[in-house]
Amino acid sequence: MAFDLLADKLAIKAELTNDPKSLGLTLLAADDEANADKLNEIRTQTPIDRETIPTSEIMLNIDRDEFLALSAGDRQWILGVGQGGTVNPKQGGEVYEGILQMFGAGTESRANLQAILTEPATRINQMFKLGLLTKGGSVSPSDISNARNAT
Repeated sequence: MAFDLLADKLAIKAELTNDPKSLGLTLLAADDEANADKLNEIRTQTPIDRETIPTSEIMLNIDRDEFLALSAGDRQWILGVGQGGTVNPKQGGEVYEGILQMFGAGTESRANLQAILTEPATRINQMFKLGLLTKGGSVSPSDISNARNAT
């Protein structure tokens, strides 16, 4: 997927020029492949918010004993939610928030569920999430070259 829009090229060029995450990016043509590799590397240090979480993943992150300690109504509600496909914790997040509220601070389930709100990401996808790029994905060495030469 090529980054053809001038705005995207300029954003990538700014990333190469400023290297705000200290990835070792350069504006040298000889480094186009290395720069692409660095921008495409999945990084755990700065995760991005997840847009969708499969309900099966939510169910797997609920501790069985903590689930059994819930009221019968809460257990039934969670089981109903578990029948769905995915939950977007940002839009319509009342489902996700509702489940979080059932488990108190310090519970294993709450910690597990909060941990799955984000995921490791490439710098390109981080830039997309920040609104610096019009799309995510990965960059090629030719994308880097085009960005480096953009004006």
